[in-house]
Amino acid sequence: MNIGFNILYNLLAVTAAFVLFALAGFVYSHSQQKAINKIFALFSISFALWCLGVWGMHTSMNYTIASFWIKILNLGSILIPVFFLHLCLLLTEKYYPTLLAMLYIVTIIFAPFAFTTKLFTKELIRTHFGYFASAGILYLFYSLYFVFCFSYGFFILGRSFLKSFGSKRLQLTYALIAFAIGTLGGIVSFLPILGIFVLPIWNLTSVLCGIILTYAILKHRLFDIYFVLKKTTAYSLVTTAITFTYVFVVLGFEYLLRSITGYYSFWAAVPAALVITLTFVPLRDRLQKVTDQIFFRRTIEYQTAIREVTRMITSVTDLRTLFRLIDQTIMKVMCSRSASILLLEERENQYVVEKINGLPEHLYGITLPLNDPLIEYLKKQKDVVVLDEVKSLLASDITDPSEKEKLKLVAEELEKFEAAIAVPAFHKGKLVGVLTLGEKLSGEIYNPDDLELLLTMASEAGIAIENAKLYRNITETRNYLNNLIQSSDDAIITLNLEGKILSWNEGARKILGYQPEEVIGKNVPFLAENEIKNYIHKILSGEEVKVVELEREGKSKEKIPLLLTCSPIRDAENKIIGVSMILKDITELKKVDQLKKEFLSKISHDLRTPLTPIYDHLSLLLSGKLGEISAKQKEALTAISKQSEHLQDLIDTVIDLSRTEAGKPLELEKEPIFVEQLIKKCLEAETPQFAAKNISLETNYQNAPLALTGDRKKLQRAIKNILDNALKFTPAGGKVTIITERENQGVKVTVADTGIGIEAKHLEKIFERFYQVDSSYTRASRGIGMGLAIAKDIIEAHGGKIWAESQGLGKGSRFIFTLPVSS
Repeated sequence: MNIGFNILYNLLAVTAAFVLFALAGFVYSHSQQKAINKIFALFSISFALWCLGVWGMHTSMNYTIASFWIKILNLGSILIPVFFLHLCLLLTEKYYPTLLAMLYIVTIIFAPFAFTTKLFTKELIRTHFGYFASAGILYLFYSLYFVFCFSYGFFILGRSFLKSFGSKRLQLTYALIAFAIGTLGGIVSFLPILGIFVLPIWNLTSVLCGIILTYAILKHRLFDIYFVLKKTTAYSLVTTAITFTYVFVVLGFEYLLRSITGYYSFWAAVPAALVITLTFVPLRDRLQKVTDQIFFRRTIEYQTAIREVTRMITSVTDLRTLFRLIDQTIMKVMCSRSASILLLEERENQYVVEKINGLPEHLYGITLPLNDPLIEYLKKQKDVVVLDEVKSLLASDITDPSEKEKLKLVAEELEKFEAAIAVPAFHKGKLVGVLTLGEKLSGEIYNPDDLELLLTMASEAGIAIENAKLYRNITETRNYLNNLIQSSDDAIITLNLEGKILSWNEGARKILGYQPEEVIGKNVPFLAENEIKNYIHKILSGEEVKVVELEREGKSKEKIPLLLTCSPIRDAENKIIGVSMILKDITELKKVDQLKKEFLSKISHDLRTPLTPIYDHLSLLLSGKLGEISAKQKEALTAISKQSEHLQDLIDTVIDLSRTEAGKPLELEKEPIFVEQLIKKCLEAETPQFAAKNISLETNYQNAPLALTGDRKKLQRAIKNILDNALKFTPAGGKVTIITERENQGVKVTVADTGIGIEAKHLEKIFERFYQVDSSYTRASRGIGMGLAIAKDIIEAHGGKIWAESQGLGKGSRFIFTLPVSS
């Protein structure tokens, strides 16, 4: 009876030491940087040393061996209290550096005495349970040190336990139970040293302490080594089971052969080896499968569910269907009370609650800004945020006050969604969504399996969400553009590069009368084939086709005035793959334009009628034929006369415009003119404006005098418009030069400036009506783009020609016109 008890007792001591050494290794190797992992490892090693010392003392066959083991026991005893208290402080997130420093100094002082047998422990006594030591002089001080460390450790553990909740409370519960059982055994172990012999229960309590700590690690995420320890335990069992199985196989064959032959033979190992060879792989696989079912059943179920939902969500392009799948699967697998899904809406720069389950309806559709505390915390952590852990950090003394303020807001956000956890979904480093889950219906906490698999699914969901959002955005954009094109009053037609029609909107049907099915896949019915090829060629060459005025027949054969604009259609690689044509029906504009022309023609003649007698009477007044006038009166009448001339000039311009727009030739009042005098007259009126802008004016009259026959006023207007253009586009401090010279049978006039220059593509277009080069100078001048068009009409009415030259932007311009010389 005593022998059996001793064997069991010693086996418990070795088991406790093995468990504690294993725990130390697992915890430390999993996270070598964490202080709590380091201190737990040191505490476990100290405890294991004590257990080994107890085992050695009880199994020693003589005094010398027992003397060695008592030193090991004493070393473990001295180290345990300080590591225990340090561990308690870390578990409760307290930090008292001065206290710890003092206790570590005391430990360092005690440590050397562990290796003496006189001061710490004295003589060794032999009992039924092996050797025991009696107390030395220092043992009383050590006992006080032990009582203080353990009393204070349990005090702060208990206080934190009362303030904690959720997973933290469960962790502290198991830590308290394990340490209480271990401490009970430690206290009892003091009694034999003090001469009081009791039943040695400390080996049993040490094993129980190790088992409870292991359970806390496996079940409640204590020290965060759940997966390492669980997998190691599982596959150690597989190895052990296989080993024992084959040991029994070998022993069985040995027994069978001995029964037959009457003696032991080496050949018994041959059939055993054959059996092992044939059954090893299937047996290992079967045992591993059984072990996986026992240890990882829930993980396997989760993984199956995750694979299924991943397969489904990757093929879904509708966001609502995607949310429903994610929500239903998670709620089913996790058995959560509630859930919500928040989605990043980049166009609105906010997160929107797109799906709720088991939550109040008012939460649906609410928004969180990008700088929301929960959103920022998830971006920072890049991990699942657990409400209990956030609250634990809030209750901790070592959390920075400013960090606590942020954590308080994070906790409030989670509580608003009745969430126990928040799972982030990242895609390419961007937080694209958040899944919140309420407490489990069972009341259990979310274990590491849950969190790991939720993160995995969230990662897959992030990709699916982004794809679904992209599909949604593309669909919305396509529908928007489709509606825009179809509802447009203008004809919008797309062609491929062969000139075949690809699309035909409602505006095209209304304007041209053709139904889409009549024209799609065919050539444009209102344009000749060479015209289509010409437009496509221009687009491919990079030329612009803008505001081309056409008159074409529709289906009804009625002439329709149109404005045509062509643009390239490009693919993702910016390659031109087609042409977009926009046609505007300008029938009503033409009618309005005709009314405008008629009005301008009539009003200009009506304005000229009263202006003639006004101008004549002013001349009489200024000449003095109607009586003497004072100097001031003459000055005022001269100003009125000049403005009357200007008004007459404007009216003549309007009349000329109305005539040219009506297709009629300008009315010219020709007379002999010297070109130099004509230019001087223009410069008299323009010089003050050039001087105000600090632009110098130079003239170079070659082959003077040069004479011609023409309309003086209209030619002055043409030159004035060219000068005004030079003034407008020449920066302050520039120069404008006017050169006249004879050229063949005509006169050539050049107005050169040092202005902003003109791009080659604009050189021909600047003489078109209302055409303006888009620039800051144009916008500042507030012109309407008619000056050069009027000058062109006047020059051409005199049989001349006008054009512009420029080397490009920033290199100035030259406006040149030629006129025939009089005989």
